[in-house]
Amino acid sequence: MKTGTAFVSVVLSLLATSPLTAGDPQNVTIRGERFDVWPVEDLVKRGFDVAPVPRAENAAWVYLEAVNTYVELPEALEDAFKYTVDETWPNGHTELEEYVRLPGNQRAIELTCKAATMSGYQMPYSGDRTDSILGILLPSLSHMRFLAKLMIVDARRLEAQYQYDKAVNLYVSVMRMGAHAAQGVTLIEGLVGMAIWRIGERAVSDMALRRPLSHRQLNTLLTEVNKLAPRLPTVDRGLQGERSMGPAVVDELCSRPVRLLANLWFGAEAGDMQFVPEGFTANPEDGWSRLELRVGRLIYPDRAIKRHMRGYYDKVLEKAKKGPAKAAAMSFDEEQYIQEVIPQWDVLSRILLPSLSRAVTIGERIKTELTATRAVVAIRIYMLDHFGRLPVTLHEVEETLPKDALIDPFSDDLLVYRPSDDGFLLYSVGPNLVDDGGQQGKRWDQLDMVYKFPPEAVKPFEVQGDEE
Repeated sequence: MKTGTAFVSVVLSLLATSPLTAGDPQNVTIRGERFDVWPVEDLVKRGFDVAPVPRAENAAWVYLEAVNTYVELPEALEDAFKYTVDETWPNGHTELEEYVRLPGNQRAIELTCKAATMSGYQMPYSGDRTDSILGILLPSLSHMRFLAKLMIVDARRLEAQYQYDKAVNLYVSVMRMGAHAAQGVTLIEGLVGMAIWRIGERAVSDMALRRPLSHRQLNTLLTEVNKLAPRLPTVDRGLQGERSMGPAVVDELCSRPVRLLANLWFGAEAGDMQFVPEGFTANPEDGWSRLELRVGRLIYPDRAIKRHMRGYYDKVLEKAKKGPAKAAAMSFDEEQYIQEVIPQWDVLSRILLPSLSRAVTIGERIKTELTATRAVVAIRIYMLDHFGRLPVTLHEVEETLPKDALIDPFSDDLLVYRPSDDGFLLYSVGPNLVDDGGQQGKRWDQLDMVYKFPPEAVKPFEVQGDEE
């Protein structure tokens, strides 16, 4: 373990000195902090699927304008804000309403809605132009999540005032925002995009279960969600980005073996000291750099390492595309694959290859929740069409929603639906792939993923004051 830890430190210290391709410097300011923009041409050269989007057509810059416009949330409102995002609007909370309706916040919401309707999107990546690809930054992501929550809070306020149409527009805009965010080339963007999408989609299902929406409002809701369904965020693009990241890091290492060997010789603690020949530069045309690159390719089998990495990611992608029900039959365990298939000498692959099963499962969760939300809305429409009578089976709503939109990704069969005298139970068998009879676990990935109508009452908001 000590040797492995030392090697990680060496790798990281080495990566901190990798060069980038030349290009005109750009920068972006986010909440008063300035960041250098990573050149798109460099990412393309490294194998990432990044297409430049003209600034005037790029929704990302409108989102960033919104990020720079919203008003910082006062600490005194944090509990009420979180409660509203998670549950519902806390009636009578005038301070939260005043905050949400501040001109800066309303302008930020307006800009976010505008960005959500745009087709082009490419968030600028930030970082030190002399840093490794591992140092790439996305400082906008946490602010994007806050924007989404701000919109949810405002929509909950509108919903509490029976302005359902306006609330739906904000919820759907949040889902569109999530679809945008997930278009990035990094896995973290995919996960953040799914998180943003989810808070919008969950608010939609809450509204459909709790509010007395009209036939027109329910149909509008289902139409909007159906339009968005093809844009559902997935982990596929992020996994492809991870697949490109590994070989890019290998290239960085192979091009700098002198620094690697120097750090190995003098110790990882000396990583900041430049044990390189006098006059050495990071210019790829420099004589020392060309010599170092040749030495690196001689002593470091980069092609074999890249093959190991790509083989691993191909297996992960294959598993993700099969879906959880079919993937269960695959004899592919990530940790076992790394230990048994990748040779022990390939320390880099063993260190850098992450476990991605959790990310894949989260992607299936988002897909399952969208399926359930569409089913809930379709059932509510059926009830209005049939004077309050519930469908006996989900097959009865297939005129409103096609059968393939009712399939549980975790079972490859219809969602489980159980009508009763006073409502219905709708659920997915969940990540454990077992029908637990509609029982919910303490976490979403335990037992079943359940939707009830009518839903359980929401706990009222209580101010979390300091106790003496």
